[in-house]
Amino acid sequence: MNRKLLFLVGFVIMSITTKAQTQRIDSTAVYLLNRTSVTFQDIKSCSFTAVTTYDIPSESLGLIKHAITDKVAIKFPNKMKVTSTGDKGNRGLWYNGKKVNYYSLDNNTYGFVTAPASVIETIDEVSKKFGIEFPAADFFYPTFLQDLISEQGNLVFLGKTIVDGRECFHIAGSDKTKSFQFWIGDDNLFLPIKMVIVYTSDKEKPQYEAIYKDWTINTDYPDSMFEFTTPPKATKVKLAPRENTK
Repeated sequence: MNRKLLFLVGFVIMSITTKAQTQRIDSTAVYLLNRTSVTFQDIKSCSFTAVTTYDIPSESLGLIKHAITDKVAIKFPNKMKVTSTGDKGNRGLWYNGKKVNYYSLDNNTYGFVTAPASVIETIDEVSKKFGIEFPAADFFYPTFLQDLISEQGNLVFLGKTIVDGRECFHIAGSDKTKSFQFWIGDDNLFLPIKMVIVYTSDKEKPQYEAIYKDWTINTDYPDSMFEFTTPPKATKVKLAPRENTK
């Protein structure tokens, strides 16, 4: 997706006509998501828990729900730790600004690769090359909002609702390949509380859902927190790139 800067505020609904397609962009939704983006560009560190469910197609059973829980800590610009439990196993990832260490608790194996000099660049490279997904990664990109709009889809503010006991702003949108919904906290930080994506271009329309909770902002995490210590008797393995990466 094209990554450009966007500065839009207001409280009206606009319709943009493009190539026989009407793009509906609600500038209240734009304003709210821009506030989320500003929060993430200003903070020095954060931690949160992401509880995710996702669909995997089965020829005989249809879509099967899977789940994973990630605990994430980030210290900008170049520190990150993610520990995961769930259907993909128990694992951890440590990024210290120079390399990414990956550890499987189930197999007691570890490996590492050199990494770029920032969290965002590392997320990009590791996800593309190794297929390792990072929870809530989209929200951290400076161009998150423009990426949504550049696909010539829709973005609409639906009002307020309650998620996990918190009052939220509810936003929905769609583009050529998917529909999506965001629930943004009604507070001074406008942090994401929930996200749902439906891959509408897929015949079976699999879904991805994530709930974000336990947000902590601007804690002074020690650098040692992001260093990996090899566990006793752990076996070193090579992290192999996934097939068909460019």
